[in-house]
Amino acid sequence: MIDLMPTNAKSKLREIRIVKTFLIFAFVLCLLILYIEYQKYGHINWKFIFIASMCVIYDSDLNKKIKELKVEIKSD
Repeated sequence: MIDLMPTNAKSKLREIRIVKTFLIFAFVLCLLILYIEYQKYGHINWKFIFIASMCVIYDSDLNKKIKELKVEIKSD
């Protein structure tokens, strides 16, 4: 059976990096949608700005967790 919750620091780090990759993809996609909508309609959709800002905030939180896990891996 596959264990969905990571147990050691290396697997947690791998999981966070995968989530971070999808977050960056979502951020770039939101920026692309904002650019296309602005070029086409001349106005900005605030939902995509909110989503993009939430991606940036969560990405910075993940960076802090990555630093903590790297320190934990080095100490082991």
